[in-house]
Amino acid sequence: MKYTAVFLLACAVLAVKAATDDWNDLRVTFGINPLNTWDFDSLPRDLKGNMQNFVLMDDQCKAGGKYVGQRYWYKNDPAAILLFDVQGYIAGIQTVVMKSTGWVPEAPLLGTWIQEDTDSYSMTAYFVDPNIICTTGRTEADFAAEGTGTGLWLQNGPNPLKDFFVVPALESDIKATPKWGYGKCFWTMGQHYWYNVTADMPCNEFLPYCLLYNAGHLNAFCFQISYEVTPSQRYEHPTRLQAGSCCLDPVPTCFTGKQTTMHVFLTSNYLANHC
Repeated sequence: MKYTAVFLLACAVLAVKAATDDWNDLRVTFGINPLNTWDFDSLPRDLKGNMQNFVLMDDQCKAGGKYVGQRYWYKNDPAAILLFDVQGYIAGIQTVVMKSTGWVPEAPLLGTWIQEDTDSYSMTAYFVDPNIICTTGRTEADFAAEGTGTGLWLQNGPNPLKDFFVVPALESDIKATPKWGYGKCFWTMGQHYWYNVTADMPCNEFLPYCLLYNAGHLNAFCFQISYEVTPSQRYEHPTRLQAGSCCLDPVPTCFTGKQTTMHVFLTSNYLANHC
C-alpha cells in the first residue's frame, strides 16, 4: 500500500510538470471570481477553428508595418489582439492602448518596448520566431507538436524581424540574465520576474512586461501599464497594495494609483501554478 501511494503521488507530480511544460492553451486575465467568464479566458489559436467572434483587424504581412502577422480582435477591443501566421496558426499577441485613453508613454520605452501608431500605442509578444510568421508559418503538424508556440519573443524596436528580446525558457537562465530579478510568487500566476525594478525608479522606465515561471519553466507572462486604462474587461487593475501582495517586490513609489495589467497564460492547467 505504501509503495502504491508513493507511485500515485509521483504520477501526480509528473502530470503537473508535464502540463506546465506543454504550451497547450492561450488564456488571458487573472481573476478570482469563478462566475466571471473573462477570468482565464481561453482564446482561439487556429483560424480554422471557432474564432469566438474574433474578426480580422488588418494583415501586417501585407501591410509591411511595425508588426508581423494577421491581426484579429474581439468586438473592436484592442486589449488582446491575436496574431496569426500565413498558415492561420497562432503566432503572438498584442495589447494596444488607444491614445484617447489619455496614456502617454515616454522615452526610453516609447519606440523600443512600446510602438506608436497614429491613434494608439502597442506592446507585442510573439510565440514563434517572427521571421517565419509572414513567410512559411507553421504547418498543421508543427502546431500539433508545438502547441501555442516555441518560445517568447518580446518586440523592443520598430523592426519586428530583428528588434526583440528572446525570453529564456528556463528559470535558471532568466536568473542569470542581467537585471532580471525576482518579484513575488502567487498561486495560479507563478513566480514573477521583472526588469531592473527599484523602489525609487521613475515609471517611464518600468518595462511593460513581467515573466512567469512554474516548476522552472516559462509558462506565462504579463503586460504592465503604469496607468489605469479602461474600459476593457480583459485588463486587471491592481492597487499598489495588491501589486505588492501578488507580484512586485519592491513596489516603485511612482505607483500611486491603480495600474493596468493583463496576465497571459500559455497552458490550460493554470491551477498548477503555485509557490
